[in-house]
Amino acid sequence: MASLTDKQKQRADGILNHLGDLLEKRIQQAGRVNPKVPQVSADILWHQIATMRQVIETAKGFGPIKLVVSDILCSTDEPKKRDLFNPSNQVCLLNEILPSEEESGSETRRAGQLEIRDVRTLYRALDPSLDKILTLIQTWIWWDLRDAADQLRFDMQEQRILSLHGRELDAGMVEYYRKEMGARPGEDVTKQAVIRFELGRAREIVDRYQAARETDRGHQAIVVIQERGGSQEEDQMVIRLAKRLSAIEKVRSLNGNLDQAVKNYYSGQLGLSADRINQEAILRYEESQARLERQRLADLLLQAGGRLGSTANYKLLILGQMGKRLEVLAGKTGIAVPPPEKKVPSRTAEQAV
Repeated sequence: MASLTDKQKQRADGILNHLGDLLEKRIQQAGRVNPKVPQVSADILWHQIATMRQVIETAKGFGPIKLVVSDILCSTDEPKKRDLFNPSNQVCLLNEILPSEEESGSETRRAGQLEIRDVRTLYRALDPSLDKILTLIQTWIWWDLRDAADQLRFDMQEQRILSLHGRELDAGMVEYYRKEMGARPGEDVTKQAVIRFELGRAREIVDRYQAARETDRGHQAIVVIQERGGSQEEDQMVIRLAKRLSAIEKVRSLNGNLDQAVKNYYSGQLGLSADRINQEAILRYEESQARLERQRLADLLLQAGGRLGSTANYKLLILGQMGKRLEVLAGKTGIAVPPPEKKVPSRTAEQAV
């Protein structure tokens, strides 16, 4: 096929960046169950992402036309996207993402055929037990690819709206949006109407992402551990402990050479005359205080539940962030987001190129 345009390369990069983030979160989740997964997944993931780049930069045939997969994923052409994820359709990506045993080399090798010819046969040759981990990662990619593309689509839509907000429409853009919006001949196409139209598209992306979450099965969710917010009391305890540990390191570095100011300070702390203050006495005092601070902090954390954070569905967190970003866009532009039932015309994948 012809070389990709800069825009197509950027789309592929964006999809793979979001996909990589989702996969990293899945690997972290798997590592909490089986520590072996993160140990071996870095190289496998790199090779698999490289394979996915080839997949999404390849063109698929739709009748007389051929379209690059990343262009389809970043368009609003829902019928063609459904075809890419429909196992009964000949353009489906399933066999390229998760090859069948026959395609990955279980059959008898033919003359002139290399034994190592894909990611699966590579890692199976290194260690047969890696086959299951590879299958796991490939399955995750099948679950996550379209969501990663939708996340990129929202990023692109956000930038488009901000760009429109900061400029005036020229004649070319007016004509472009006249066709996109299906405006009647002679109907005025204003900047406000165009931004509202694009906000409607952004809302459709969020709504589609939400609808996808409603059809997810439980085992498909990405479980993450959220950081538990600390209290002011906990923060103060950490600061006090840090100060004690810093003092210990500083006193040790003095090698017994204590100046009068240090002796006077610890004289008040220990209730001893300054001439009786030495390095050993100061270290005993600071170390005992540090032990107390550690114990107080441990007790407080135990009372708070003894957990670092609560579990959450990562894609639902992303959905919440997308919703907030949409609200911010509406606030910056001063234009209300069209309601969910408002429909906007779909762009075909051909128009998106």
